[in-house]
Amino acid sequence: MMDRKAIIGIAMLSMAIFFLIGRAALIDDGFQYEGFTEALAHGHLAFQSFYGFQGFSFFAVPIYWLTHSPISIIIASAIFSLLSIPLAYVVGKHFGSGPLGVVIFLLTPYPYVTMMRGFQEAALLFFILLILYGALEKKSWTGIAWGIGGIVKPFALVLMPLFLRRGMKKLEMWCLVLGVCLIGAYGVANYIQTGHFVTLAATGAYQGAFDPAHVPALGKSFAFDWKTWARVPANLLIATRKIMVSPLLIVLGVLAGLRKRFMLAVVLNILLVGAITYAFPKYLLPATTLLSFSAIPILVRHPWLVWLMFLDSISVFVPIYEFFGHNFWSPVVFYIPFALALTLYVYTYYYPDTSRAQ
Repeated sequence: MMDRKAIIGIAMLSMAIFFLIGRAALIDDGFQYEGFTEALAHGHLAFQSFYGFQGFSFFAVPIYWLTHSPISIIIASAIFSLLSIPLAYVVGKHFGSGPLGVVIFLLTPYPYVTMMRGFQEAALLFFILLILYGALEKKSWTGIAWGIGGIVKPFALVLMPLFLRRGMKKLEMWCLVLGVCLIGAYGVANYIQTGHFVTLAATGAYQGAFDPAHVPALGKSFAFDWKTWARVPANLLIATRKIMVSPLLIVLGVLAGLRKRFMLAVVLNILLVGAITYAFPKYLLPATTLLSFSAIPILVRHPWLVWLMFLDSISVFVPIYEFFGHNFWSPVVFYIPFALALTLYVYTYYYPDTSRAQ
């Protein structure tokens, strides 16, 4: 019988092999994150030279010191992606099934696929799960995790309603203050070097190559246009847009009836993304994560829906492979996480004694 440690261990080992088989290569924004990491490793805080939110690069610096690898940011992301698996289990367990939590992680390919090109959504997902776990368990350090997540990617900031509440303990409040200070220190350092609180990425902010001498203002990333709002449901439900998870999971998450705090976080995520010019589905990762895990109670009560989720997830994997995955894996290897998710579910579902591990 497969217990909790076996489920987590097999998933982590399989995904580690999956990453090692892949041909990691920096592309687009990956060069910015790696460049900032290497500059920081040599003692230079170089906001003026690289765009994007660079909070995760601080974690990649020790990797560079140890390995001097030109893809240190990818190695660091792979480590955080693997660490997301036990978090997915414990969060899933809170909703009724630890194994289904791991399955949902495996069926969310965008973060761990684009990680291979240097993107940071794998790290963002780790902090989303960490904040969610801390909020559910009322951990004192949740505010610090929230602050760090906010400088990795600002979309993590919408998760504050999950843990901000009346009657917070003094230690919880101090950790939240520290989280806010981390965000403030990051913004101030960026402003001192660039004249802006955020050094923007290229999309929607300017045309052509990034010019560190003329960093665009934050306001240029926002446009109040009906088209930006129309993209929100499309970025949740239309798989060809390279969405995060099965649209069925999103629908089930809504039907499950979100907790008030979850609903507020989802709404904040939608409001933020709806105002961004050329917003991508990955910007909705906090919302899709909350909705996906909220769907677990329905999946537990109606197992036949899990099979529809698997079928629906194929439509998610196909465009991710065609747009990103083919750069790193062969078609057969690319579907290892999908096969692993299917195997884990079949085993835990058809061997009822393993329910004690859930």
